Amino acid sequence: MVLLPPRTRRLSGRRKEGRIPSVGEIPGTSSKKTEPNMCSRCTQPGHNRTSCTNPK
Repeated sequence: MVLLPPRTRRLSGRRKEGRIPSVGEIPGTSSKKTEPNMCSRCTQPGHNRTSCTNPK
């Protein structure tokens, strides 16, 4: 009886970034700051066009 290793499955979705962080970089944080979403109807931050309470 021969026991073979299990077959590997190809995972769905995009792979995670596999890079080595530099010396001054803190792992787990990104330098990109997130901006609040802006509504295209009333141009106020915090919501989008779908949830805007202003009339058309």
